[in-house]
This record gives sequence, C-alpha cells and structure tokens, in this order.
Amino acid sequence: MEKSDLLEKWKFNWPLMDVIIGGRSSIDLPEMRVTTNDDAEAFVKAYGYDLDVPTESHLIHSAIIESLSFIERYLLTPREWNRGIRPPDKILECTDVRNLLVWASGSSPEERMLRGWSCAVLRVMHTIAHIEGVNKQIRIEDARNQIFARFHSALFRDENKNLWFGSDTNKVELEKVEWKESKSRASILLKLLHKRDNVAETIFDFLGIRIVTKRVCDVMMVVKNLMQYNLVVFPNCFPARARNNLIEVDRFRSQIETLREMLQSGSIGAAEFETMVARLIPMSTVQDDHVNPHSSTDYKSIQLTGRQLIKVPNYQFEWLDRLRSVAQSDGMPENNKSAIRELMYLVDQWHSVDDTIEQSAFFPFEVQIMDRDSYLASVDGEAAHTRYKQNQIRTARKRVIGRVLELHRST
Repeated sequence: MEKSDLLEKWKFNWPLMDVIIGGRSSIDLPEMRVTTNDDAEAFVKAYGYDLDVPTESHLIHSAIIESLSFIERYLLTPREWNRGIRPPDKILECTDVRNLLVWASGSSPEERMLRGWSCAVLRVMHTIAHIEGVNKQIRIEDARNQIFARFHSALFRDENKNLWFGSDTNKVELEKVEWKESKSRASILLKLLHKRDNVAETIFDFLGIRIVTKRVCDVMMVVKNLMQYNLVVFPNCFPARARNNLIEVDRFRSQIETLREMLQSGSIGAAEFETMVARLIPMSTVQDDHVNPHSSTDYKSIQLTGRQLIKVPNYQFEWLDRLRSVAQSDGMPENNKSAIRELMYLVDQWHSVDDTIEQSAFFPFEVQIMDRDSYLASVDGEAAHTRYKQNQIRTARKRVIGRVLELHRST
C-alpha cells in the first residue's frame, strides 16, 4: 500500500475506540465526528431511523422537542433561562437532527457553545430513544435476521476463498467467524441463576458474533471496521459490558502512533511499516476485573455489546396483509376488490392503527474478537466452553439447592 493509504488505514478515532471497548459511555463524549449532512444521515440510518420515512422523521423531531423541554424544565432554573443560559436560537428552532450532529462536531472556538448545546440535546435524545424501545417485544428470529444481515454485508471471500472483513479498500483477513444464533432456555436459566446481583438481570447475549483474526494486531482493526461500516454504532453500545483482557490498548496506541510518525517522517517505508505492524504483539498481561468470574483466566478476547433498532410488522395486524393479497388476486370480482381497497384505505388512514402497524425496539447483541491463538486456547485449553458451563452450574447449584444439599449431608 502507498504511504498515504497506510497513514489513513492505521489512523484511529481514540475517543470512540474507548466507547466501543474501553467502557466509556457515549454520552460522556464532548463532541461528535460527523462533518457533513450526508455523514449525519448515514449515522442516523445506522442508529436505526430512516429520515425519508415520515413517521420516523416525525419521531426524531418529537425527540428534539422533548429534549429541549426536558432541559428547560429539569436541568435549568427559570432564572438561568431568562438570563440567557439556554440553547442558542439555532438549536431551539432546529427541526433537522442532521444539523445537530454536524453542529456537535464543530471544531472552531467560535462553535464551542453551539457544539456543547448540540451535544446536550443529542444526549437526551439518545436516552429518549432507548426509553421508547425498552419495553417492546421483538421476536428473536426477526432480530437475528436483521442484525446478522449487517455483518454479512461486510464479509466476503476472495478468489482463493480467504475470508475478509471490511471492503476492498480497507479489509482485514479473518481466520473464521462464528454465529451464536440463539440462547437455549437452559442457558438463559443458568445465566440468570448464577448472576450475583439479581436473578432478573437482562440477558444481553441472545445473539452473538465471534470474529477471529489471523494476527493480534488485526484485532484492533476489526474494532475500527465495526465502527467504520456502521455494524456497531457507538451510542448504542453498553459501556459497562465492554471487556478486554486481550489487548493492552495504551501500549498498542503508543506503538502504532510511533510507527505512523516514522512512516510520516520517511524514516521507514511502506513495506517496512507493514512488516513492523505485523510483528506487534501488544498482549494484555492483566486480568480484567469485570471479566465473567466463570470464565477461565486463559480466555482472552475483546468483548462488546451493542444494540440495533429492529423494525417488524405488528403481527396483530397480519390480517391487513391478507386483505391486500386478496385484493390483488385474479379470481375476485372487481366490485369486491374495490370494496376491499376502500376498506384498506380507511384502515391506513386510521391514526391509532397507523401508529401500531409497525413496531420497533432495540435488541442487544454481543461481539467477541480474538486472534487465532487465543481462539485455539479457548477451544482446546483450560478455557473450554464445557468448563465455563460447569462453573456456571456449580454456582447456580450452590445458590438454588446448596442448603438442602447440606441438610442431606448432615442426615
């Protein structure tokens, strides 16, 4: 690759990397990195909303209004508001979320106030979006199809059947990809029973993708590509569930930035740069305190949990689709067809039905990233999945029937 291509390829947005795998909350970010309306529209679409769909555009506009109202009523006093401590008029009059995203990405000193207030409104909007979806039910089959489809779009094989992740201009060769299509009822029960805090804790890994790279250094490139290709949208991550006992990020950052500086200055060439990157082994030697206690200390990976807004028809209104099919059939008299079309028009215009024909909710999914050696250790070594299950069973057993087992032993 050319020098300029390598500099761009190995350039990382470190604050966003910290959100994805470092446990930082997206609402703590001081700014966005969205510079154009096209980028903003792509971001909104990846988040889960299509601005070309009137109902979804209306939802976003409603969230802007609600966010501004919340800030005024609960976060500011009337005296502060009257003194001018409030969002600029541009924001108060804003009807397009793309403007907020671009304003939140401003870099000049003159834009600091606009950037800060735009970020504030977006933080509240993000929270509103998830409140809206938290109690709605989505079938796991629908979630699986929509989530996995996004990942499949970034996977391809070359003429030699080698597996790649990304695109022709920025790709990472993979060892393999594994798909966790669903969680069995027994697994769900075990997971709930062995949880330390609350047996009713939410299950986040009904669906999962494990991405295995050939080289350790490419693990970080996979994380970058997850964001670049909008497979994981950083505001929709669960920061508290970010896990990393594979890569020492600070060490990797220092190493890769040093190599980029050397390439930029001309002290090394492109070929030497790629050779030195391939030799990077910034392995972590510290066990993450947040790693599942039932996992072996030999299990090394980067793990993150994202959310995707899943949109499905409301199955209570399947009869509408059946009516449409009947109206289009060849064997029905035209008078009957006309009556059905009139009925369909009335139903479509019925506001209370129109708002419930489609339902949507955020659905969580887990991504694990590891290199080939770490994967082999997880399969063949002390980190085997059967041992993990045995550890879960022991904890659940002690919690549920530990007392009666003690009673049996005493008799």
